[in-house]
Amino acid sequence: MTFRKIFGALFLIGCLLLPQAVSAEKTDWSDKNYNFRGVRDIVLLNVTSRANIGGGNIFYQRLQSDYVNEARKMKCSIITEDQARRMTSSIRELSNIADLYVECTVKDWSDDYYIVPARTVWERKEMRRHVRDRNGDRREEIYYETVPVTYPPYRVDVSKIAVSFEVYDTRTGQMVFGREDIRDRNDKDAQTGMYGRICKSFFQDLGKKIK
Repeated sequence: MTFRKIFGALFLIGCLLLPQAVSAEKTDWSDKNYNFRGVRDIVLLNVTSRANIGGGNIFYQRLQSDYVNEARKMKCSIITEDQARRMTSSIRELSNIADLYVECTVKDWSDDYYIVPARTVWERKEMRRHVRDRNGDRREEIYYETVPVTYPPYRVDVSKIAVSFEVYDTRTGQMVFGREDIRDRNDKDAQTGMYGRICKSFFQDLGKKIK
């Protein structure tokens, strides 16, 4: 077997053994006629969920904090829903305090798995043997052979998440920007990290529109 084939087999094994992102899909929509440059204040409505995210209230507060903290990296004023309720008599009067409001919904937060079947690959192995030299003395000799190696089947855990963001103009009530971010990863309990990256990606892109 050539070195190229051996390297290819080892590379394939490495790809199978290391956790990897299976997929990441972002779907955006934006109102091209909306003047994002005029935005100065944004209200963040609390994160809602259609999925069983578990973890109780403390875990939910962590998700809420990640969401708010990433939003505050934008160059505009961020008002939380709790702050907005203290500033207005009704959440419907947001136009008195902000230009936009954002809804964040967790649509999927689930676990899955698949089984990688048993596989046999050819690998170059270091071998040792004892030989006699020209003087009749025994010595150890190292040589290499390409041999078949069988790896047993194994389970790969998959973490799945889907989050949507909808941005509305407070005066018209019309959506001006939206995103649905769907991701899964070959890893166990990876949703929290993916959620943080999803929030970061969304507010970075929204920030580019309004700066």
